[in-house]
Order: sequence, then C-alpha cells, then structure tokens
Amino acid sequence: MWPGVMAGFDDAVQQAEAQLQQRMDLAEVDAADQRLRLVRALQRGVWECLVELLREELTDQMVLLKLRAALEDRFRYDDAGLPRVWRPSDDIDAQFAQARTAAQALLPLLSRIETAASHVLPADLAAGAGSFFPAAFSAERSLTLISASRARELAKRFGREADALYLEAKRSLVATQNHVPAWVLLLLVVLGWNEAMTILFNPLYLVLTALFGGTAAVLYQLRLWGPVLRAVNGLLSVANDHVHELLVEAVNRTEPAAAAAAAQQRPSRRAARHAKGSPEEIELEPLGDSSLSPSASETRADADAGRSSGGSGSNSSRSSSMRLHGAADAAH
Repeated sequence: MWPGVMAGFDDAVQQAEAQLQQRMDLAEVDAADQRLRLVRALQRGVWECLVELLREELTDQMVLLKLRAALEDRFRYDDAGLPRVWRPSDDIDAQFAQARTAAQALLPLLSRIETAASHVLPADLAAGAGSFFPAAFSAERSLTLISASRARELAKRFGREADALYLEAKRSLVATQNHVPAWVLLLLVVLGWNEAMTILFNPLYLVLTALFGGTAAVLYQLRLWGPVLRAVNGLLSVANDHVHELLVEAVNRTEPAAAAAAAQQRPSRRAARHAKGSPEEIELEPLGDSSLSPSASETRADADAGRSSGGSGSNSSRSSSMRLHGAADAAH
C-alpha cells in the first residue's frame, strides 16, 4: 500500500517543483538560498496535504470498514473470488483464524506512514528531517496516523464485529445440517398409507390435491408466499371492516322501530297499572221500589261519570264509593 502512496507523492512533488522552477525563472529569483527556501516550503506543503488526506481516510469508521472488508475477502470468499458455501467437512475455525489474523495485521500497517519507497524523501525521515524539512518540523508526529491507544480500541471493536461474522457462519452451517430424520419419513408413510390411497383412487381428491399442491409449489418456487399472505390479510381486514359497517347500519335501523314500539307499549302499561290500583266498584240495584230517591239517582249518575272517565284517581274513586254506600243505606 505505502509504495503506491509514496510513488504518487514523488510524482506530485516533482511536478510541483518543476512548476515552481518555471515561476521562479519568470520572476527572476536568482538567490540560491531564496530558491532553496521556496522549494522546502513547497515540499512541506505537499507533505502536509498528503498527511491531512491520509488522516481523513483513516477515521475510526473507515478503518473498521477496511478491516472488515479484508476479513470478508479471506473468510467469505475463496481464492477465485466466489462466495463460500460452508459444509460440515469444512474447518471454519481455522479459516476464520487465518482471515482474522490477516485483517488485524493491517492495523499496524495503517497506523504509521512508511516512507522507505519514496525517492524524494530520505530513507529515515524521522532521523534526517533536516535534509527535507526545516529543523523545527516534527516529522515523527506527522508520520503517526493512529496512536497506540486508538489502535487498541479499534482492535477491540473489530474483534466484536469479527465474532459476529463467525457466529453468522456457524448458524448458516447449523441451518444446512438440519434435515428430517429417516424414521420420521418412514412413520409418515406407514401412518398415512390409507389416506394416500384414498386421495389417489378418488378423482375429486386427486384433482384438488394436484391443484392446491401445484399452486403451493409454484408460489414457493417464485417466493410469492409473502405477497400472498399480505394480500390475504388485507382482504380479511377489508371484509372485517365491511361486516362491522353492516352491523352498525342494522343496529341504527332497528333502534327507531324499537323506540316506537316502546312508546306504544308505555300507555297500555300505564293504564293496566292504574286498573290494578283502583278499587272494585259494585253496582247496586234497587230493592223493591223502581224509583230511587233524588239523592240516590244523583249518586248513581256521579258513579257512572267516574266510570266513563276511566278512573281519574284513587281519591275520587274512594269518595264515589262512599257516596254510593250512603245512598244505598238511605234507600233501605
């Protein structure tokens, strides 16, 4: 990785120095010390741009992505670049250990810039910084991209992500190993033999089984069970809402009729209640004489009027009864 980075840095420095020489010639800068100072400033500017760009590319999230990509390239894919399909005979533990070791080896490589492949920079920039940068320039600080404490934290986070990838591969292996035991298949054949013969020798059952079985097989092959279930749930929800609306309309239609019937029954119940509460009235016939005294006739007329009015009240009925008894006594 670093030889390619240093090759690009050398090309950028050489192109920038060539342009700077041309501009100094146009500006007629003849002093050697001044020209050297401008070249050193240019070289330091290019180096600082490179370090800033590398720090942006090596944030925590980017480092974790690079390590995870390296792990997946070695663990999930084979040498030909094809995805691995784990089988029970494969040694997942050994493959994972090799891939994780190779991925973790990238972290120290990314932590520090290696300038050995550069033709412009000195072989040991930290020791010979004065030959390329000013004496006050801290080359060691610029060479370190990831500190030791930060590297340890990144290693822990990467370890957790690597463990999750390992567990996922183990689960996929367990899922492929799950199968129906042979004795269960034999038991199904023995217990379901009569039912199978019934379906095979009955045309209706055979046609229905072929129809529904073929539909289920097509849906399974096309992976349409999810949309079909969602459609069925939607239809059931619409049907439920429609039935609820019909019930509400039916209740709203029956309530006015029930209220009218209750209103009609209320006067009859009230009349029956008054009839039960009123005392019995006895009609007295004349004894001997065909004519009654005027007081008796008046009393008889009052009683007839009270009877025709439907029993206005308990007090009036009681007073009429008392008058009637008094008239009968007078007649005797």
